[in-house]
Amino acid sequence: GDLANARTVARVGEGIAMIAVPSGSAISSIADLKGHAVGVLDGEINHRLVKALGREYGFGAGATFKDLPSSRARQALQSKEVDAVLLVAPLSKRHLTYLKSLFGEGAGAPNLIAIAAAGAIADADGAYESFAIPRGTLRGAPPNPGDDLTTLRVGYYFVAQSKLSADVVTSLTEALMNARESLVADHSILSGLAEPDLDPDANIPVHPGAATYYNDAQQSFM
Repeated sequence: GDLANARTVARVGEGIAMIAVPSGSAISSIADLKGHAVGVLDGEINHRLVKALGREYGFGAGATFKDLPSSRARQALQSKEVDAVLLVAPLSKRHLTYLKSLFGEGAGAPNLIAIAAAGAIADADGAYESFAIPRGTLRGAPPNPGDDLTTLRVGYYFVAQSKLSADVVTSLTEALMNARESLVADHSILSGLAEPDLDPDANIPVHPGAATYYNDAQQSFM
């Protein structure tokens, strides 16, 4: 959406871009996607990522990216309507189990395709960061992936409107951080609740009220 008036209060987690293909697929790199259909889960929210990949790898008409509802992803893979899926999700047990379930029982864990140009994409679009999926994340023997795998990461943020009072946001940020342990215990999706990027040039600037809290906290620690 339009983030022109949004300012970060806290980072609440991160999503990892994963391009997955069936075990045994001839697709082993981004270049191999040309001529194939890729199902984009949660389509609209990931259109920006698809455009970033297209700019960097020059897909043009060579690869087809089509929005795919999560409810149809398994069927689309089994019917060969798509040859790969692209999703952005935390590397949690629940999300990885879901990813593997898309490829059917007994099909073996899917293979993940590296986004080798992640660094260049991150330099061009500040919404993304280069990230390495650790070796063996999908488990199995031999480990899958076999080595750390380069891809992209995107942060999930708690944001407030820029016009919101700095004092209000300072109090809100303090309340969030003081309640962090209980919030995480009740809502695992908040396990990454932390200080956002305080750099003035961050993709989404920090709210002045939140910056006041974090800067005061740092000074107190020092």
